[in-house]
Amino acid sequence: MVYLDTNVLIYASVEQDIKKKERSLDLLEELINSDQLILSTLVLQEFVFTMAKLKIDSKIIKKDSDFYFDFVTLEYDHVTLRHAIRSCCAKNQCKNINDIIHLHLAQTAKCKKLITYDSDFKKISALSDVKIEIL
Repeated sequence: MVYLDTNVLIYASVEQDIKKKERSLDLLEELINSDQLILSTLVLQEFVFTMAKLKIDSKIIKKDSDFYFDFVTLEYDHVTLRHAIRSCCAKNQCKNINDIIHLHLAQTAKCKKLITYDSDFKKISALSDVKIEIL
């Protein structure tokens, strides 16, 4: 199983960078066709927030979110949040708390890898055995 970070969904959905859009769409298609895609409620929450921040029409946000919801199999709870707070404080990486939650969720789901465009994940890679692939 493969956990995707929010930014992969964003690049797949908007016209910011055509190469990243194509790569993200290809990756999504590959993972969906091989039944390997895992998303979390946090990914979807960040997706909606970022799309709104980019002033994307609410109808598009709803349509895309409805599609991605079929791949949401993970939720984070107070135990995950407590773990993330402890980890970010120990590593002085609290501005990356959402990334730490993503990484923890990927590990909990026994994902082989987490794929992202965010190089900040390098700073927290030691917190998990999940392979982080930065596109």
